[in-house]
Amino acid sequence: MTINYKTLDDLWAYVYRLNEKHFPENKLMPILGDGKKNHPKIMFVFINPTFRNISSNKNWKGPRFPFIGTKQIWRIFHRAGLLNDELINRINKDSNWSLAFTNEVLKFLIKKEFYFTNLVKWTGLDATLPESEKIKLFLPILEKEIEIVQPKYIVAFGLMPFYSLTKQKIKLLDYYHDVVKNGNLKSYNLSVSLTHSKVIPCYFPTGRGNPKRAVELLQLVKKL
Repeated sequence: MTINYKTLDDLWAYVYRLNEKHFPENKLMPILGDGKKNHPKIMFVFINPTFRNISSNKNWKGPRFPFIGTKQIWRIFHRAGLLNDELINRINKDSNWSLAFTNEVLKFLIKKEFYFTNLVKWTGLDATLPESEKIKLFLPILEKEIEIVQPKYIVAFGLMPFYSLTKQKIKLLDYYHDVVKNGNLKSYNLSVSLTHSKVIPCYFPTGRGNPKRAVELLQLVKKL
């Protein structure tokens, strides 16, 4: 599938149409990507969103990016030194994010030159891993998103987004032991020549992954 859109706004409009066409019964909104949209230092690629992201509600009037209104991921970023004390204290205090606070977090991501997005831009009721059909449907959108945003590095949370982007099979445990021992991250090339972005694998930072090892790898990411 060839996607010729040149802007994120056009790409997101296509994502909405794609969801309406293939998943008309789903009442949850797809979660898009956001942060620094032009040449960020790091694009963080998660797997798929759930209803716990409050921006999945159709009545939400603000930006839609991963983990709005949640806590665990932001705690991991804070432990890794990638989120400041003031924001994590407010996140810990209340998961019911206001639009104003959401925009504050977005401004922080922009200032840090971070960009958050998902491999699959379809929102479900739980964190079940997406089936291959959804990955095949949405991967070209992520590839176009990378081409438009042009990040320097891409952190792929979990082997599913890592393999989707690089077509390389690795053992994450071996990678972890190697880079922690040497103190240097190893990066990989994208399988499609979209940009010169380098891909860094990382454990998924919540339940299905390994939060402790994710923090250690993200601490090395911080040094980039």
